Amino acid sequence: MGTDSICRSINGAALAVGLATAACGPLSEEAQGPEQAIEEPPAGHPGFASPQVQSLALSPSLPELYVTNTPADTLDIIDTESREVLVRVPTGIDPVSVAVRPDGKEVWVANHVSDSVSIIDVDPDSPTRYRIVGTVQAWEESGLTTDFDEPAGIAFASNDKAYVAITSRNRIAVVDVARREVTDQIWIKSQDPRALTVRDGKLYVIPFESGNQTELSGCYGTMRGDCTFEFTETIQSNSVDAILTRNFDANIVRNGNVPDRDLFVIDTDTDRVIEEVSTLGTILYGVTVDSGGGVYVSLTEARNDANGEMALGDDLEHLDNRAFLNQIARVDCGDMGCGEPELFELEPLLPEQPAPGMALATPYGIEISGDDRTLVAVAAGSSMLFTMDADSGEVLGRTPVGAIPKALVLESDADGKPTQAWVYNAIEDSVSLVDLSDLSSPEEVAKVELEDPTLPEIKLGRIAFNDAAGSTSGTYSCESCHPDGNTDQLLWNLGAKCVTAGCDQKIPRSTMPIRGLRDTLPLHWDGVLGDPFGGINAEVGPRTEIDPTCSDELDCFRDLVDASMLGTMCDFYGCPDNGEGLAGAFTVAERDAMAKFLMSVPYPPTRARQMDDQLSDQAFDAFRGFLGVDQNATGCSRAGGMCHTAPFWAGTNTPGIGMDAPTFRGIYDRFLQLPNGRTNMYQVYQSIGGATGVSWSPQNGPDEEFAYGFAFSSDSARRQSGGRPVQGYFSLFEETSTGFAGSFARQVTLDARSADDDATADILEHMERADGDGLIDLRGNGAGIDDGRQLLYVFDDGVYRRHDHDGETSETKTRAQLLSAAADGAITLTLTGRLGVNTDVNHPQPALWLPQGSQRDFPPLQEIPEVSGSRLSTLYGRHIEEGASFLVDGRRVDASVTCEAGSLPTCDDEQLRVEFNEDLAPGERLFAIQTPDGLISNELIMVVR
Repeated sequence: MGTDSICRSINGAALAVGLATAACGPLSEEAQGPEQAIEEPPAGHPGFASPQVQSLALSPSLPELYVTNTPADTLDIIDTESREVLVRVPTGIDPVSVAVRPDGKEVWVANHVSDSVSIIDVDPDSPTRYRIVGTVQAWEESGLTTDFDEPAGIAFASNDKAYVAITSRNRIAVVDVARREVTDQIWIKSQDPRALTVRDGKLYVIPFESGNQTELSGCYGTMRGDCTFEFTETIQSNSVDAILTRNFDANIVRNGNVPDRDLFVIDTDTDRVIEEVSTLGTILYGVTVDSGGGVYVSLTEARNDANGEMALGDDLEHLDNRAFLNQIARVDCGDMGCGEPELFELEPLLPEQPAPGMALATPYGIEISGDDRTLVAVAAGSSMLFTMDADSGEVLGRTPVGAIPKALVLESDADGKPTQAWVYNAIEDSVSLVDLSDLSSPEEVAKVELEDPTLPEIKLGRIAFNDAAGSTSGTYSCESCHPDGNTDQLLWNLGAKCVTAGCDQKIPRSTMPIRGLRDTLPLHWDGVLGDPFGGINAEVGPRTEIDPTCSDELDCFRDLVDASMLGTMCDFYGCPDNGEGLAGAFTVAERDAMAKFLMSVPYPPTRARQMDDQLSDQAFDAFRGFLGVDQNATGCSRAGGMCHTAPFWAGTNTPGIGMDAPTFRGIYDRFLQLPNGRTNMYQVYQSIGGATGVSWSPQNGPDEEFAYGFAFSSDSARRQSGGRPVQGYFSLFEETSTGFAGSFARQVTLDARSADDDATADILEHMERADGDGLIDLRGNGAGIDDGRQLLYVFDDGVYRRHDHDGETSETKTRAQLLSAAADGAITLTLTGRLGVNTDVNHPQPALWLPQGSQRDFPPLQEIPEVSGSRLSTLYGRHIEEGASFLVDGRRVDASVTCEAGSLPTCDDEQLRVEFNEDLAPGERLFAIQTPDGLISNELIMVVR
């Protein structure tokens, strides 16, 4: 351990007993901490399950560690000597990544849900130290939607240029540091770039969901050796057979022609991609680079094709309870370019299994030591830190840390040998300090607990969901197939059954997100493990309906957990008892908590949601077709065979097909969009070309809009939608509410640079309007420029009220006065659209539906609701609380929401009564309902006469 590390440890111990240490001296003045922070008013913190990338960073010159406290929406600054939190700086919503400007004077934080980067001053000589002094974001031309959606990793090329991964758009934003402006975007031809790092003039980027070239075993025109059916004969001729995977063999195979780009190397002078490396792994978590250009990537490799050959009767047991291989990849990307990848296995190769407690599941954050000799990484699923010889790949040592670690940062001595590591335990929400003086025996020596607003039961359930102890081998977790609550975009044979004529095999099915599962029973595709209804295409037989195997929705989620523990996660050759009479891992308490957690994860705000909470003309027209409002469309959401019904575009046991159809929500972030991937075969993509109306080449990798267009633009689908184009429906799914207003999480910084910008005034106007309608809680954090005094303003009743340390309001300012003070250089203030407090699992998103649909429990369609006089015709709703407000075209109107019979929140037959106390403009209008201080329902169309 180096001298500096020893002094830090001594100081920490001395502080614990209130002593001074002469050898190392007292803590520096800078480390004493800032003034007492003004207490923030309460706010809601939905558990979005946003990704962790590089969640902590060390100051290059000060004893400070910067940690993105994702659930609390803060940057926590820890004194590395006292091991105490100095200050918690409010950021945007869901901060997931942090980077320090090379000169150490600024810290940049990527806010995944706010679609922004917060810039925090940490210069000890600055009066605005520990305050946000700038915000990076970008807007589409309309100024209503972001062009900076879901940022993740950040890396600096210099003090003048930074890079930010824009995950949902598959791009890297190039940012001018001084101007805080996006100057360019680099297209990454792969899915979901997240982790990135700069070294010696090169930017290294890895995509999260790079895939593994697996697909369904079909061909189009020219047959390959591994093809088991021809597309046009088998699929286009009979859509029902195609959906059910009936009357043809469907294997999961690897096609070497499918693009599989895993590592991108970019010249930081030209911002051009100069190298692409393929076939490293399936899901890529972390990246680090040594001084010679050696690149190391932590990853998992999916074995979804290991049980994919139907003729052999492959099933779950053929995976040997090793659905994933946990690996570290090494690629030499020196002066001569990148060579062939080398893979280091973290567990024994099959058929040998890791000994109990020795698995290193889901390797995540990874760092190389200063001397290039040692890799230090965390295994998230095993809650473990481990050390590895960088040359041989030999695991040297390991130690348990907090629950579900996903990032780390190293400290090294003067010779570059690692001395200690700081680890962010993402789900536990804590920071571990690990002593690395003995690489064969690392040891956790301290832990810093962070403030976390997450409900304890939800946290316990999320830990279980991420814990590889849920698998018999200890090598993968539920999260492995549903990373960050989303889908891995792979086909798996997990035991889906088919009993209709022509079905004599197990059925390949894609995984589905756990986001937004509430009120979408049966939660997944037909006949898979834990389906509470069995499925009319599956175990119970065709055109048969049975009562679910569970008593209520929470019980159904618990059934799903039990089925997964016994099935997907369990070794078929011997599934141990959990000690409480249940097969598989986890206690009853953990299973109950996981079921509750699965009900709690919302979809993040849609990526093209407009700030004014209205739909674009294109999306609104598509919505009309989707609901069947006009005479030219039968409607994708009507009864009589349509799969995607209101409220959440999901359907159970669709008549005529027997298919359980999961939600269309999030379809813009899933290129594998149909249950068996029948439209996602590379050869089919290559042959169809631009027939969908979306320009795209399969050589560029998967594309969600093209995949949606190909999957849902058949002649019958066009007839049902009145012949509307694919792009309109795609816009609809990108814009409609997932429970949040368009101004939620949005940010704007007022300073001398931005105060006179028209865009600033436009953003403020939308955010103030939303606050006035109760959609968000608008507040601003900042500082006085001259004296650095902390500022906290809360928008209320048309003015901004300043809060003091005692919780009292000392002054009020108008928007014009705040802008004037900022323009004069007197203050800097960052305003954020936060949520009210009623946004946890106990206050779910309200659900509205017309008297329509094939989804179980929802009545058949009769008519679009109309406003006659002051009354809205028949409407059904769930999770509608007393005092709920009614929204028309994104604005709150004076209306009362009650029950036709009974009382809220549980109306008889779930039928609502809506009466208006103001006149509404005639026409087709978009409406929704909001829980007081809570979430917004799905939207529907009504007619005002």
